[in-house]
Amino acid sequence: MLSDNSNSEGVQFEITKILLNLGMAINLKGFTFYKECIMKVVEDPLAIRNITKNLYPTIGKNHNVNGSVVERCMRHACDLAYCKTGFKPINKFFGMPEFYDWGYKPANSELIALIAEYIRSSMCKEAI
Repeated sequence: MLSDNSNSEGVQFEITKILLNLGMAINLKGFTFYKECIMKVVEDPLAIRNITKNLYPTIGKNHNVNGSVVERCMRHACDLAYCKTGFKPINKFFGMPEFYDWGYKPANSELIALIAEYIRSSMCKEAI
């Protein structure tokens, strides 16, 4: 799906833009882990099904850490971003009313799946 290198760079830029708009701090390891996880799920949507047994350990290998460290770093980055913005900016990206209150912090897998699906659907719109 992402065979073109410039297309891959465009997707990475879009992922970075979304994470920054959510209030995620770029200096955290979790930010990098989120980017890589989302990129893998954009490339292979079924990767989200084995997130703790496959996806986290794969990302961890690239950074010489355990899969549980990947998960914890991502959760920490998500917690800080949620405290900062309440994820209100996410409403704008996904066409929800600005005043909509999530009422809870989404899980890592939920956030990964949501952003990956948004990226995939925007890629499909561009292809049409």
